[in-house]
Amino acid sequence: MARDSGIGRILPLFLTLVLSGLLLASLTTLPVGRHALRAGWGLALLAGLALACFPASGDARFGAAILHVDAMSLPFLLVLTLFGLMSGARDAGLACAALTVATGNPVLFCVGAAALVVLPRDPGGGPRGAPASGSWGVAAVALGTALLSGGDAWRLSVLPGPVLVAAAALMGLSPRPLSGARHVAPASVRDLAGLVAGCCLAVRMLVDWPAAPVGAAWGGGVAAVGLLAALAGGSRALTAPDAARVLSGLLAAWGGLGLLLVGLVVVGRADDLPLLALGAFRALVLLLGGVGMAMLAVLLVLRDIAAAAGPLALARAGGLAALMPRASGVLVLALAVGCGLPPLAGFAVLWLVVHSLLALPRAEGLAGEIAPLLVLSGVGLVSGLMMLATLRLVACVVLGRPRTPRAAGAVDCTAAALRAPLACLGVAGALSLLPGLWLWLTRAAGWQAAGLVRMVPSGAQPPWLGLAAPGGDGVFYPAGIVLLLLLAGGLVLAAARLAGIPASRPVAAWTEGAPPSPPWMPFGDAATQAGPALFVSQIDAILDATRPARGVVRRGMQAGRWCRRWGRVLTEWAAAQAARHAMILVLLWIAVAALARLWGRP
Repeated sequence: MARDSGIGRILPLFLTLVLSGLLLASLTTLPVGRHALRAGWGLALLAGLALACFPASGDARFGAAILHVDAMSLPFLLVLTLFGLMSGARDAGLACAALTVATGNPVLFCVGAAALVVLPRDPGGGPRGAPASGSWGVAAVALGTALLSGGDAWRLSVLPGPVLVAAAALMGLSPRPLSGARHVAPASVRDLAGLVAGCCLAVRMLVDWPAAPVGAAWGGGVAAVGLLAALAGGSRALTAPDAARVLSGLLAAWGGLGLLLVGLVVVGRADDLPLLALGAFRALVLLLGGVGMAMLAVLLVLRDIAAAAGPLALARAGGLAALMPRASGVLVLALAVGCGLPPLAGFAVLWLVVHSLLALPRAEGLAGEIAPLLVLSGVGLVSGLMMLATLRLVACVVLGRPRTPRAAGAVDCTAAALRAPLACLGVAGALSLLPGLWLWLTRAAGWQAAGLVRMVPSGAQPPWLGLAAPGGDGVFYPAGIVLLLLLAGGLVLAAARLAGIPASRPVAAWTEGAPPSPPWMPFGDAATQAGPALFVSQIDAILDATRPARGVVRRGMQAGRWCRRWGRVLTEWAAAQAARHAMILVLLWIAVAALARLWGRP
């Protein structure tokens, strides 16, 4: 599409008017129903898809048209419009985030980002985080905007600091694993909008808008901060007390990985490695699209499950696999996409992250290999923490017996209530199996992030059915892996049918083979139920070696403290004796040296 065509001028204006109407409807008490809100988000999605199918050439910087929607806006805008269409929520933060990422004007973008930081979480609710964190976020956005006004070297060296603070305020990230706004408040659609807006702000301010590339060292610092935030989010998800806060920790972990990918894009632009920058940006786009839709499905289905079974505290929930099979199935499938289980979208993002790290330039020697190995180990640890947190959530909520009267009386969600989560899961599944379609829609943004606006090489074209590694040494085909898994499952099912194995269960599903509980335990024996300590107790019972090991460790620590205490006493005594008899020690040393020299003569 040519930039001066009529459609190219009308669509951005129409898109801005629709998003402004959605923001007005969310901020006021106008009688706007859920269907009208979804119709508005659907119109915005259609306009964004039209702009993505026919991208305009060029990029937007200072002095561009206010209503201009450039190629960099489209991936983030499409994800947010999908969030609004699927959730149908009357959330001012979601509309404000969509209107913010849609503009290519830096000043208007930063005004919208500052407004998103201080907006309340819900109508009539409290602030999104602590007032101090909101103030820091607004100040960081303003400082980042001021630093963008010039291309001096000192401005570019200072710019990553306020950008990281602003992005962390938008995404609710915290380097402390057991504190921060996201540990206190459960997840909501606002957090998903903040995740997308924070990633867009980091890409805009560190890659797109600076007059000169930001240094590779600063990109490495951004990646390191993102990895620390991801580790903190994974730890928070693993120790969260309820299902909504587990989801909050998972979102924080994915947000940290998003900042890691932005840092890799900065490194690729600074070192003139366009394929590295392109691969990292594609991983970021796939994270926001595939993983973001899966997290939205988890959020919606958890809300319906909590309405039917009560609060989903992990110490008290359980037995929903038999009581709510449809909702539990949707929850498990959505969590499989969101935790990085292969070959789905989360695993594809991690695959691209690993190959982007392997494609980084390295210095000679061992020192050049230490930093990439540490980052690779951190990414693996984040993936493990997310999988363990997901396993803990599924084991405590879905498996076992119902442990509360309200959970025992829960009724499965209706088909109408599961339409939105199933639609989100369908989009996430489509992006998992056919990532090339999503990357083709966002191809112009990837080229702009990699600096390939004027000339696009053949290696920068996205494949339709797979994902190409940034270093060019591998291709990942998720659809082929799924077909192989389906073929293996079909063969196992056919063999079971031919062998005549019965598929019936003689006991209730939640008993899991345990003996019947006594009459005074109507909800089952607590010792045989799935809970937070079940896996630890089973491993302890199987190995039967943790108690002696703890005793050995305890005695070793006591011996170490004893040695340290007596070593300090002996050192102080030796120092006091040396100070008291210093002259005698000097004379003795001279005499010994003289005797040694005389002894060595022939």
